[in-house]
Amino acid sequence: MDDGRLRAVLTAVDRGSFSKAAAELGYTQSAMTHLVNNIEAELGCTLLRRGSHGVALSEEGEKLLPYIKSVLSACDALKMAALELGKTQEQQLNIGCFASIARSELPTILHRFGEKYPDIKVNVLVRGFEMPKLLEKGEVQLALVDETCAEGFDWTPLRKVPLVAVVPPKFKWDKEKISLSKLLESPLISCPEQYIEKLLPPDTKKIQVTATDDGTILSMVAGGLGVAVLSSLSLTGYEGTVRTIELDEPIVVRIGVAVRNSASQSSAVRRFVRFVKSCYPDEG
Repeated sequence: MDDGRLRAVLTAVDRGSFSKAAAELGYTQSAMTHLVNNIEAELGCTLLRRGSHGVALSEEGEKLLPYIKSVLSACDALKMAALELGKTQEQQLNIGCFASIARSELPTILHRFGEKYPDIKVNVLVRGFEMPKLLEKGEVQLALVDETCAEGFDWTPLRKVPLVAVVPPKFKWDKEKISLSKLLESPLISCPEQYIEKLLPPDTKKIQVTATDDGTILSMVAGGLGVAVLSSLSLTGYEGTVRTIELDEPIVVRIGVAVRNSASQSSAVRRFVRFVKSCYPDEG
């Protein structure tokens, strides 16, 4: 049932004529008459009495008036609730993020973003390589991830991050850089989703782990179980527990912001993407 047509019926009753109601609502008189005829046909009863003195509710219309008002009241409540929900969504931001980024880059970004947009509430969900599924399901509105996890989404690159060799504190190596082949003489601690995996020789000696946080790998390296190749961002919070060595042939990954569809995002998402992009003006 179209609430607009019901409102038109009540307007005709309040004004006492089709012509006055039509002028107020922006209809022609014939369109107004046609509208009322259609709704009466749909309901199967006569709502209005037409006469030389104008229009008024019929006996059936009088009986149905409380129901008409109830329908219109429910429609008004629905529209108000939807409006309030829209306002809430515009002021809320659900961010998905790798743990390494959450530890290293995100605190400063969120602090500065909060100073500029204090009314936007930010929730952070820290996850690993299942992030694309969360983004696809809408459980997060945007994700701070590397480019491999951003495939299939709208992507705003932010910066390039080098991969580094991560070794135990007592690892015997005194040069500034190390080759990947030399590093791999020690057991490599990794998981299938790691960026380095696609660059490894098939016979690489590995300790395979299942973990969504590089912290597990770093703890194993610190314990002397092997070595790793990780994003330099992963080292935040683990300084002093492991050593890092530059790779003699640099490997970099790009991190950035992934969203499902830029054009359909809320103003909070668009503001965050613009803001975080401004934090890396010379990179990306």
